[in-house]
Amino acid sequence: MRKFLKEKTAEQAIQTREQYNLQMHTLGRVFTWLAVGLILLVPIFYCISAKTLPSGMAIVKSLPFLLGYVAIGLIEAFSYAPLLGTSGQYMSFITGNISNLKLPCAINSQNIAKVEKGSEEQEIVTSISIAVSTIVTTVIILIGLIPLIIFQQQIVDLLNPISPYVIPAIFGGLTIVLIAQYYKIAAIPFIACIAICAIGNAIGFGSTLNQSTMVIVGMVISGISTTILYKKNKI
Repeated sequence: MRKFLKEKTAEQAIQTREQYNLQMHTLGRVFTWLAVGLILLVPIFYCISAKTLPSGMAIVKSLPFLLGYVAIGLIEAFSYAPLLGTSGQYMSFITGNISNLKLPCAINSQNIAKVEKGSEEQEIVTSISIAVSTIVTTVIILIGLIPLIIFQQQIVDLLNPISPYVIPAIFGGLTIVLIAQYYKIAAIPFIACIAICAIGNAIGFGSTLNQSTMVIVGMVISGISTTILYKKNKI
């Protein structure tokens, strides 16, 4: 009887999780398409108000740039999924600022709560942290817009000298945290990417080693090195 009840409870838990995932995927797809539609309305309304259209040649020249962003988006979707969970991934990709805001919040909340990877607890903790992060960010932006509207030029002049250091500081802090936590997995791709960038700059190919290129290179190196370490029981 006890065994039957345990099996019944486990079956109900699986069904509940499947129902949750199905609901999150349904809502996530709906809000994702709504977000895409709203984003596309911006250039459409701009073209209507300005009574102009981009030239065909300009669109053709922008295609490699757009394809690079598509590649980054696909890679991020696969690489961030285990860390963000089902609902967290939809919220993150709709609201943006994943690598510099949503992902650090998710990882930090998981470490604080000490949840097991891939568990239901991780899904709940991650979803709450990303939702709170989104709300707080929106409120701060709204508050920050007030002085920006009033003292726009003065604020721009004040922050302009430090603006080049903002992104490196954010990604540097995130990188150090991840390397310290997963040093066995992160060390090889990190050192390899630095070496590739250094060699590329030395031989004159530094301009081709942009973000989209190095993300793909880093993912490939990480996948190969992690597989080798796993097969040798090093991780």
